This record gives sequence, structure tokens and C-alpha cells, in this order.
Amino acid sequence: MNRRRKFQYSIVFILVTCLTVYIVLWNIARDEIYYLCGNFSEGVELASVISQLETANLSSYVKTEDKFGSKISFSSKLNFSIYQCSIEIDKNGEVIEATFS
Repeated sequence: MNRRRKFQYSIVFILVTCLTVYIVLWNIARDEIYYLCGNFSEGVELASVISQLETANLSSYVKTEDKFGSKISFSSKLNFSIYQCSIEIDKNGEVIEATFS
């Protein structure tokens, strides 16, 4: 096997390895959002929601306030925010609804 062929195989191997690692991380990030979103049923307190979201390794959240309460959007840049958990919080600081999309 000549030097050029070895180099080509090495490049292909590195690319396949990188792609495999990215796919695994993509799936872990999706699972992280899905399973954490499932923890937020109606009546869960805001402090509990925040403390659970803080445990995420591959995802992050953004909290926005409005006159009805607040909304938390939880997603991962790793998978381009395709998977999101939207958590609606009432003025009393309790979950109204959490939806995964």
C-alpha cells in the first residue's frame, strides 16, 4: 500500500470517527431535553425546574418574563435547537405546561 492510499484511509477514518461522535452527542443532547422536559408536570415549582435544568451538560435554557408569568425555552445548540422544551410558568411560580417539540 502506498503512502497516498494510507493517507486517504486515515482521513476517511478520522471523518467517520468525528461523524460518529457527533451523532452520539446529538442523540444524548436530544435525550437530555426530552427526559428533563418530562419531569415538569403541572404544579412543579420554578425553583425545582431551574435546579433540574442546571444539571444539563449539553443544553441550556432561556427564561423570559411576561405579564402572565414566564416562559423557559430549553434546547441545545449541539443539534441546532431542533429539539426544544417550552415550559410555561404562572405568576405563582408553578408550571402550567411543558411541551417537547
